[in-house]
Amino acid sequence: MRWVGLAAIAAACAAAGSAVGAAPPPPPPPTNAQFATLGAPPTASPLASERVYFVLTDRYANGNPANDRGGATGARTATGFDAADVGWFHGGDLAGLRGSCAGSSDGLARIADLGFTAVWITPPFGQRTVQGDSAAYHGYWITDFTAPDRHLGTEQEFAAFVDCAHRLGLKVILDVVVNHTGDVVSLTGGSGGYVGPEQVPYRDCRGKPFRPARYVGRTFPCLAPRFMPRVPVVTGSDRTAKRPAWLNDTTRYHDRGDIDFTSCNTTCTEQGDFFGLDDLFTEREDVVRGLADVYAGWIERHKIDGIRIDTARHVNAAFFRQWLPRIRAAARRAGVRDFLVFGEVFNTDTLELIPYVRDRGLPTLLDFPLQDQLVGFASGERGARGIASVLGDDDYFQRADGVTYTPPTFLGNHDMGRVGLLLRQRSGSDETLLRRDLLAHSMLYLLRGAPVVYYGDEVGMIGAGGDKLARQDMFPTGVAAWRSEPRVGSPPIGTGSSLTVRDHPLTAHLKRLAALREAHPALSTGATAVRIADGARLVVSRFDPQSRHEYVAAFNAGTTRATVTVTTATPEKEWDVLLGAAQSLLSSPAGRLTLSVPPLETVLVRARAAVPARAPVRPSLVVRADELTNLVQARATVASLEPVSVAFALKRTGGAWRRIAADGSPPYRGFLEPRQFHRGERVHVVAIARWPDGTATLSPVVAAVPRPR
Repeated sequence: MRWVGLAAIAAACAAAGSAVGAAPPPPPPPTNAQFATLGAPPTASPLASERVYFVLTDRYANGNPANDRGGATGARTATGFDAADVGWFHGGDLAGLRGSCAGSSDGLARIADLGFTAVWITPPFGQRTVQGDSAAYHGYWITDFTAPDRHLGTEQEFAAFVDCAHRLGLKVILDVVVNHTGDVVSLTGGSGGYVGPEQVPYRDCRGKPFRPARYVGRTFPCLAPRFMPRVPVVTGSDRTAKRPAWLNDTTRYHDRGDIDFTSCNTTCTEQGDFFGLDDLFTEREDVVRGLADVYAGWIERHKIDGIRIDTARHVNAAFFRQWLPRIRAAARRAGVRDFLVFGEVFNTDTLELIPYVRDRGLPTLLDFPLQDQLVGFASGERGARGIASVLGDDDYFQRADGVTYTPPTFLGNHDMGRVGLLLRQRSGSDETLLRRDLLAHSMLYLLRGAPVVYYGDEVGMIGAGGDKLARQDMFPTGVAAWRSEPRVGSPPIGTGSSLTVRDHPLTAHLKRLAALREAHPALSTGATAVRIADGARLVVSRFDPQSRHEYVAAFNAGTTRATVTVTTATPEKEWDVLLGAAQSLLSSPAGRLTLSVPPLETVLVRARAAVPARAPVRPSLVVRADELTNLVQARATVASLEPVSVAFALKRTGGAWRRIAADGSPPYRGFLEPRQFHRGERVHVVAIARWPDGTATLSPVVAAVPRPR
C-alpha cells in the first residue's frame, strides 16, 4: 500500500493543535501497520448478497391435510381451523412449504427457481391456538418454544424442510419472538389497562420497591405474585401450558397490563402487554438465558442460518447485548458461518431507529424508512429526495468494525399490507399499477440492501388491507372474497392455485432482477453514489470493488419520458444496457452520460471499461455537532467522482488510535458519542481515504468534542 502524507501526519497534527489553542500534544507518528488497520476499507455484510422470500407457512401449501386441525377435534374454537375465514388456520404446513424438493414446480424448489437465496418463515413454534375471535396461524402467540406447532407438522418435518432448503442453496431465517408469549396470564387489579411504575413500582418478595434496570445482568430480586404491579392469575391446565417450564412462573412477566398505543412512553412500550400477550420480564438474567437456550437449541439442532426478531422495540434497552452473543455462540457451535440477524422496529423515522443499532446492539433493522420512500416514489406521491436522504442516513448506523450497514429492504408485508395495495392507494390509479409495481421492485433489487419479497407479490396479490387482509393463500383458497380480489397484472385467481402461475409479468421481472444481481455483485455489495434525486427522477451509480466497473441505474416515476444527463466517474467509454430500452451510449471526456428513460421504467447500464486511475487527493475533514442527533459528526469531503472509501479514527490524550467507522459511499461520515468524552475534551481525529489503486491519503484535525444538542 502507498501512503500519501503519512510521514507528515505528526507535523500536521501539531499544526492543527496550535491552531485551536490549548490542545493535547501531537501523537507520535503512527506506523504503516497502524494505519493499514485503521484505514482498512469497509467489508460487505453477509446479508448484502441475500434475496429473501418471506412466507407465512400456513398460507403457502397444504402438504399434509391430516394436521389441519392440529390434532384437536370439534369446533374451530378448539381446532383453530377454518379455511373460509381470514383469521384462522387454513392448512398450510412445513411439508407443503418443503414440497418435493426437486424440479421447480412446487415448494422450496419453486422459491429457489424465482431467484431467492433465503426463505424467512413466520415462527413455527407451538401456539396458543385461539385468542379471542382469531387463531394463531401467523405464529406470534407462542406457548411452546420447544416444538413446532401441530398444525404445521413435526420436528422431523421441520428438519426435512431445512435439509431441503440447504440442498437447494436456500438459507433458512426463523422469525423469533423474545418480547412475549401467547396470552395465558390474566391480571387482576387496576382498570384493566397498563399500570406504570409511577403508579405502582416493582416490589421484591419482601415488599421493598426496586427498579429493574439496576439489576440487568445481576442477581435479580426475589419476586412474589402478590407484589407484582397487577396480580397475575392462571387457572386449570393453563398453569402448565407453556414450555419450557420456567415460562409458567408468572413473575417472569412484567404483569403491568395492556399498552395504550396512543400515549405510551418508553417504559410502557417495554413493560406493557402487546395486544394482551404476556410480556416477558426481559430485564431478568434468567429470562435472557432461557430465551437464549431455547433458540440456541433450534440453531444447533438444525443449523438455522439466521433470525428475524419480532417486536424488537418492546424489550428493554440492554437485552440484545446480553442475548445476541449467546445466539451467535450457538451458531458458531453449529458451524453456521455469517449468521444473519435483523430486527423489526416498525418506524419510518431514521432518527428513531439509530439507538437500536448504536446503543442496543442490533446489527441491522428492517428498512421501514426506505420502504415508505420507495412506495411513495413509485406511486408518484413523492419525489426522489427522500430516497437519497435515507441512503445517506446509513452513516448513522456504521460501526467501527467496518461492516457496511445493509438492512433488509422491502415494499410491503403481513402487517401493513401488500405493495400492490399500497401503490394503488397512493397513486389512485389502476391503469399504471403494474408498471409502478415493476418499477418499485426494480428499485428494491438495484439499490443497496437485501431485498425481501413478501410471498404472493410475485403473482400480483393486492388484498384489501393489512394484517389478516394481506395474508392470502397461495394454494386454492377457501376464502370467497380472495377468489375475486383483483390482482396486479392478472385476473382474480378464482378457484385456481397461485403456485401454478408461471407466466405472470411480476414473476418474470423478479427472476430477471435476481439474475442481474447474481451476475453483477456490485448490485449487492458495491458502493452507491446518488447522481440525481430530483422529482420523479432518481439516478445512482454502483461500483464493483473488484473490477472497478461503474453501473448506473436510472428510475423514472413520471408519466412522461425522462432524458437525464449525469456525470459519472467513467469518461469516454461505451456502456452496455443491462435492463431497459436499448440505446447507444458513450460517456463524454468529462464522464457525462445521457440516458433516455421511458415513463415508469428503469434503465440499468454498465461501463465496458474500468474507472480510470486518477491522482489521489487528500480528504478535507471537519468535526462538528450533528444537526439532527446528539452525536458528533466527523465529515470528510473527497474531490472525486470515483469510488473511494474513507475510514475515521481518533486518539485521546494518552490513548491509542482507534477506529470510529469506515464509509464506502458519499457522504463520508463517522460519528462520535459525546457522552464518552469529557466536556470540551480535545481529541485527534483523522480521515483516511483509500483509493482504488490501493493508495491512501490522510487528513488530521484536533477538535474539541462539541456538547450534544
